[in-house]
Amino acid sequence: MVNEYDPDGYERGRADGYTKGMRDGYNKGLEDAKDASVNPPLNAISLKWREYQCADKFAAHFGSAVKLNDRNMEELKETAKSAIWKLEIAVNGNSVPIILKMFKAPIADQDLIELNMYREASGILSDLMPAIFMIQERMNGDDTWVFMEYVPQLKGQVIFTPDHFDRIIPALAKLHAQTYNDRFYSHWDLFADWLPRYDSETTSLERQKTHKETLEYLDKAMERPELRQRLETSSDMLRRVLKKGPIYFPELVQAGKSIIHNDLQTPNIGCGNVEEADWNIKFIDWEGARFAPCWFDMFNLIGVFFAYRKDWRSAEESVIHRCAHLYAAEMLKYGIRFDGDPVRLYKMAYLQRVLERSLHLQLHWATDGQKPAFLLEGYLEKINVWGKELGLHA
Repeated sequence: MVNEYDPDGYERGRADGYTKGMRDGYNKGLEDAKDASVNPPLNAISLKWREYQCADKFAAHFGSAVKLNDRNMEELKETAKSAIWKLEIAVNGNSVPIILKMFKAPIADQDLIELNMYREASGILSDLMPAIFMIQERMNGDDTWVFMEYVPQLKGQVIFTPDHFDRIIPALAKLHAQTYNDRFYSHWDLFADWLPRYDSETTSLERQKTHKETLEYLDKAMERPELRQRLETSSDMLRRVLKKGPIYFPELVQAGKSIIHNDLQTPNIGCGNVEEADWNIKFIDWEGARFAPCWFDMFNLIGVFFAYRKDWRSAEESVIHRCAHLYAAEMLKYGIRFDGDPVRLYKMAYLQRVLERSLHLQLHWATDGQKPAFLLEGYLEKINVWGKELGLHA
């Protein structure tokens, strides 16, 4: 028997097959979606969490079973050197946010300072740093992952004003007091190999190099008409002052050194109880840490704020007076007494940091066109006014 070709049947079969394929594909997709909602696909962090049995290591810290929420991960920042993620773990039925900071290999010198602060200093400064839950080496090759406490940044929580300095300075004094002078050297074995020191030969040579370059940039700036106009009333004074460097105030060094944070902007200051009168401050991002004159952090906290905030300049002198005396009083609680006027020490710290570093950057940016030198005039004014007051112009 010869089968005759049935064009209508062929088309019906083709249509039925297409419909069935669409229906089966839809049902399979629906099943996969339902399965993914219960068991989402694991990303690299989740896989490494399981591979290195992080839950067991966290349980030792929290004293209870810990589970990573694979569905709640947020990348906060990524650069060529590092990445920062906000994760969530479940502990005793509660959701706890944590931070994962990934240091990418090869780890740069500044990042190595921060990483070593987490490795070595967290035990000494535990009240003032995020708690470190776990440090895992050799992730994805030679990367290092640090799991730490999540501390909300001040930035975004408050509209920052100089009144807020009063809530930060007690924590800053506590930080400095714990590693002040001999208290630092009692932990010498922890810091000797990696923490920059203001009095080291390496740092001294860097300071001399920067001092020489600052004078060179000043000469270059005076050859450019637009910069000459900005500098001509100050250039002679500036050269006289710079010739006294690079250490302009030996008494500032004699006032004492400690571990300083060195970058006290509001994104680097954390607080989880801003609604309360007494803030529980923790300092974040320690890549600038070093052993240096403790008053430098007061410049980092207050001086940099006023340099950028012209709207508060009229209150600067009164704020400096209040905050310098508050800092001295807080340090006294830890048995540290400063000789001389705290306001004078603050102004010395301001000028020393400007003359040894900030002025160099402003002149460099101005002459090479890298960035606008927004702060140049303000720094020149301080060098002129406070320099006279502190005897630098003599």
